[in-house]
Amino acid sequence: MSTQRSLAFWELCRQGLPLLADAADDCWERGKRFELRSDITVTKSLKVLIDRCNWEIERTTTRAA
Repeated sequence: MSTQRSLAFWELCRQGLPLLADAADDCWERGKRFELRSDITVTKSLKVLIDRCNWEIERTTTRAA
């Protein structure tokens, strides 16, 4: 797990969303983007971190193809 993914996982857990953290990690492990549901409120910094993780996954899967 990358540093960005670890930070996102920890921050989701810290904000009381451990099941969402697991779902995000599962998506990233499968090389898929993780999208937050619109009804879930998180900090802007966490949204940016999730976007970075998604970008990292897309970059990794693009290179592998």
